[in-house]
Amino acid sequence: MENNKVVYSETIDCGSVTQLELFRRARLWASQYSSDSKIILADKETGDLVSSGKIQISLPRSENFAGGIYNFRYTLSVECANRKYRSSINHLEVLDNNNPVGTPLESFNLKSEKDQKELLAALDKKIKEILTDLQLNVKDYKAF
Repeated sequence: MENNKVVYSETIDCGSVTQLELFRRARLWASQYSSDSKIILADKETGDLVSSGKIQISLPRSENFAGGIYNFRYTLSVECANRKYRSSINHLEVLDNNNPVGTPLESFNLKSEKDQKELLAALDKKIKEILTDLQLNVKDYKAF
């Protein structure tokens, strides 16, 4: 939590890789990661990249829970400088098919606390997978 908002952030040291090369790798990853991703800002001079994407979480039906499919939107920012990059995922919103404006994750609640915890755990796992995939394609980039 940062200013009462959910934020995932990490700084990765990439050894001797230049800022421009880190930016290039991050931009390439963002353009290929998901068909739902959109690059909002890409400034190679400052090394800043901002994109938005969507996450879908399916919860199974149980005896006490109807289950369902939940869609989230997020903003990913990548700042490249000094042979490092900092990635942050924030502005997490729950999307409703009938409303293009999302509900901030911080104010979204399911009826059951158990189901809420299950949904947030699945979302947490998915966000960490995104950050891991970004690292594999930026720090551990395999040249051809």
